[in-house]
Amino acid sequence: MNVKHLTLFSRAHAEQDKVVLFDGVFWVAQGIKASAAVWISSRWFHEGDLEAGFDLLSGEVGTPVGFKMVGSARLIQQIANFLSVRRYRVLNQAVREGTFELRFFPKDGKIHVARKIKVLIVDDSKTIRNLLAKIMSEDPQLDVVGTADRPSAALPLIQKLKPDVITLDLEMPEVDGIAFLKQYLPHHPVPTVMITSIGMEEGTRVLQALEAGAVDYVQKPSASELEEAGPIIVEKIKAASTAKLATGGKVGPVGLVGGQRMVPSNAGSAILDQRCLVAIGSSTGGTEALRKLLTELPAAIPPVVITQHIPAVFSKAFADRMNSICPFEVSEAVHGMEVLPGNVYIAPGGKQMQVRKRNDGRMFISIDDSPPVNRHKPSVDYLFDSVEQACGGNCIGIILTGMGADGAKGLLKLKAAGARTIAQDEASCVVFGMPREAIRLGAAREVLPLGEIASKLVQWLAQRKAA
Repeated sequence: MNVKHLTLFSRAHAEQDKVVLFDGVFWVAQGIKASAAVWISSRWFHEGDLEAGFDLLSGEVGTPVGFKMVGSARLIQQIANFLSVRRYRVLNQAVREGTFELRFFPKDGKIHVARKIKVLIVDDSKTIRNLLAKIMSEDPQLDVVGTADRPSAALPLIQKLKPDVITLDLEMPEVDGIAFLKQYLPHHPVPTVMITSIGMEEGTRVLQALEAGAVDYVQKPSASELEEAGPIIVEKIKAASTAKLATGGKVGPVGLVGGQRMVPSNAGSAILDQRCLVAIGSSTGGTEALRKLLTELPAAIPPVVITQHIPAVFSKAFADRMNSICPFEVSEAVHGMEVLPGNVYIAPGGKQMQVRKRNDGRMFISIDDSPPVNRHKPSVDYLFDSVEQACGGNCIGIILTGMGADGAKGLLKLKAAGARTIAQDEASCVVFGMPREAIRLGAAREVLPLGEIASKLVQWLAQRKAA
């Protein structure tokens, strides 16, 4: 219900309705049996709004027993003065200037004001700092608490402002972004999103940053790309704010001994079924999760296909990195490749990947330029759906850490077809999004910590061979 520019919230609204408010005040009247609220805009406020708002609230709750207010300090004071003259009590008040987000519970009058995510921007380019600040200022959940143009300026701000997320440029004066990340993470474990330009050299360095403890990465935006890049950057920052970081700073690379490929201790301990395809999907935190999983597998593996949410060029750098530390071949998938044992195929960034079967029963990789699925390209669901068509139940599906829900429905289809399925558990995920949705749908036969997935996979494949 709207009266002039006042908006009423009452029992007609669903419990826990999210309300995003612009500059103004959220004014709650607590009644004996229920409560109601009005939002008054600062921009259009005039004295008559106090009486009009009071009448709206009284009409919903009867005689109010008290009031609560959240919002502009100026309006809170004016409402408090208005109520004082009428001998009404102010039960609680909280000042929030500008845009904020809250949830209102009309039944009991409770208000939950979302705490903003504090972001520190570290980038030597003033243009990029301003663009990132502009993007974040347009989301009510983000608050840019500071900016810095170099590591020496950023470190005191990390200590003083205690940000929830840091965006960090790879190329910095004094020391580069990776070196600075290694410097502060052991003492200040703040989820960090790397800001980078796209290129093969940058791709390799981004992977090094992820190995050093960064949560995610985004492409540097230009002014012309704000509309497209803005929502992606905001989503990644919000996801990073929920990320769980390993304690003790950087965790050293697994799978390497003296710079050489490491053969896992379980290699050769079982003969694995080479006819069973393994399909894996991952997103935020996935490159490190995949690194741990793949380097714990023996050399004689069945074919493995992977979709990791990753931009073009980075997928090649990631595949090359995995190939250098795994005891089997890892490559960026190319259209027409035959799917063979002892090989891992990683979906190229910016493309969609399928597994298809020829008339003679042999499988091959199909790469195409189909539209994004679940906003992703490559998409896990796109891959999983093709695996279900090509293999039926003769496969194993695994979904690892990542934000969103991509892959959950595809994993459910695999399970329904008879495949064995695994979802990474919450405690070991960097972001528990995709696995959580898969578990919610009942798509996961097993929910396992990351460190137990490789052994379970080997166990299942050995059982299939023995059978």
